[in-house]
Amino acid sequence: MNIGIVIGVSDYQNVSCLPGCAHDAHAIRQLLQMTDKCEDILYLTESTSTTSKSVKSKLTNFVQKYTSEEIEEVIFYFTGHGSFEEDQFYYVLSDYEESKKRQTCLSNDELDNLLRSLSANLTIKIVDACQSGIRYVKDPDIFRKYLQESEKNFDKCYFYYSSQNNQSSYQNDEISDFTLAFLNSFSNRENQEIRYKDIMDSLADSFSSNSKQTPFFVMQGNCTEVFGYISKDISKAIHEVISLEHKPEHEQSLGQKSLIQCIEEQASIYCNKEQALECLETLRQEVNEYEFDDEINQIFDYKIEFQSDINVQIDTDYLGNYFLNTDTNYFVHIQKEKRTREVTNHNVFAGSVVSRIMSGEVLPKVKQDYSAVAGANSSVELPFEQINIRLESKYPNINDTGCLIFPYLSQTKIAILVCYFMYETKEWDVKKIAESTSEWSNFETLIKEETEIQNIVKEALDNYTRYTLDPILEQFDTQND
Repeated sequence: MNIGIVIGVSDYQNVSCLPGCAHDAHAIRQLLQMTDKCEDILYLTESTSTTSKSVKSKLTNFVQKYTSEEIEEVIFYFTGHGSFEEDQFYYVLSDYEESKKRQTCLSNDELDNLLRSLSANLTIKIVDACQSGIRYVKDPDIFRKYLQESEKNFDKCYFYYSSQNNQSSYQNDEISDFTLAFLNSFSNRENQEIRYKDIMDSLADSFSSNSKQTPFFVMQGNCTEVFGYISKDISKAIHEVISLEHKPEHEQSLGQKSLIQCIEEQASIYCNKEQALECLETLRQEVNEYEFDDEINQIFDYKIEFQSDINVQIDTDYLGNYFLNTDTNYFVHIQKEKRTREVTNHNVFAGSVVSRIMSGEVLPKVKQDYSAVAGANSSVELPFEQINIRLESKYPNINDTGCLIFPYLSQTKIAILVCYFMYETKEWDVKKIAESTSEWSNFETLIKEETEIQNIVKEALDNYTRYTLDPILEQFDTQND
């Protein structure tokens, strides 16, 4: 079987955004779909799915899904910022920070290790890494040597890089020049097969007179490897994709959309009540169908409840503070309560305070009332307001653990806040939540992104599995095979 990975990063938090990259990825996915090239495609372009945490998690899960399958061909496509530093190429992701480069980028070495685990007969990489303003090593030979070393990880491979490491890769708001040239390599192949070597030759010719951008290729094959057969209908469809993604400038009305177009585009992500409730049913179904691994099932019994009243013995301040700091208008009511704290009594003469501190005297305290965020409730009626999962230990020397999942809705997005915690035994048959063990995570995606909701549930419960197992493995000084 053939599988594909398409990643397009347009939105960046700390470096310039690249609006054309989302269109790049969309066009490549259409190409793969029109030619029936791949049986499954991991497609990541939304800003919520192109952060380092999301990309690495989804990429790992996607690869793991197929490690036991016989993979004929894997195609990896990336468009976004790229950086080559310290003899390492980095795919720069949405939350990139220079001081956290390894955490907020995907390194080429890590990608190679993941792709190599598939043991595919043929590995394809297409990298349209646009100008990032990040440091580049000036010697192209170092970059060339690095990529040639990378090819040794694979039996047969074709790598297409959009430019040398000391060059920019250019684009407009519609599409990148390299991706457009890649698509154009199919345009004159009507009713015939196209080889990967043919694509390389077409790309090389397209940029032969362009001194500012020179693509770089790595090939480890015998020049007979075929992308596929391009029928007349497919050729026509590719032409249409190119024309939609890349209109001439005189047809673009100065690159601006009309007011109605802007309104309609934004309106497309809004949901009615029925659509929002469907997304909660997807959440319910994914939680119900999740399968814990064998070690969890051997040690614990599994219990799950979908509850309408939030009444738990954990500190829910996190919920309220999350919505105080988000720009999305969620349907929530932030709970506040009066609390009392002790503060130093400042109603004394300053000089006296200094002398008393110098003498080591403890200054008097007074009680002070204040208003504190205590939690958050949904302000609209939901079929359930929390999912309560408990792993009940079969052994007296192992603690129970719990997981609470809180869903909240807006007109466009769903926020899923998750808390993991442990129970401790207070009496023979009394177990209570140990508040100091609580750990929180948060996830957010568009309501209409059903696949993303499914991925969030899997990631949240995979994290719960690790939260539960890691202390046990540490306690008994063993490793999880």
